[in-house]
Amino acid sequence: MIIDGKGSVLGRVATYAAKAALEGDTVVVVNANDLVIIGDKNNILEKYRHRREIGTMAKGPFFPRDVNGLVRRAIRGMLKRKSPHGREALRRVRVFEGVPEEYKNQEKLVVARMKTNMPVHNVKISELSNILKYKSI
Repeated sequence: MIIDGKGSVLGRVATYAAKAALEGDTVVVVNANDLVIIGDKNNILEKYRHRREIGTMAKGPFFPRDVNGLVRRAIRGMLKRKSPHGREALRRVRVFEGVPEEYKNQEKLVVARMKTNMPVHNVKISELSNILKYKSI
């Protein structure tokens, strides 16, 4: 199953991908950099900044900064990753920022309920990743 993330909501895509992975499907999320998080931009950035600051460098918790890591972390949060079934499901999930050559001509799944029509109150995951990498919030 190939899910196109262009203009889709991160939480909805993560839920759909987690459920499909638990059912035994291999899930590929392409265009992950175009996923959006709906909400107030300042609240979202503050939440992710806080997640990056907790813990220690040696012991964690370790929170990703890159797009692939952020999306995988969202999907991982919807799986029981401490059970063998959940770990196997997480191994079946692949996330890509663009569309790799091997998936260019294949049919991609775009579910209408995953799309957002609210251009005002959302943050692109690529923008969030750039802020986490290069700026102190």
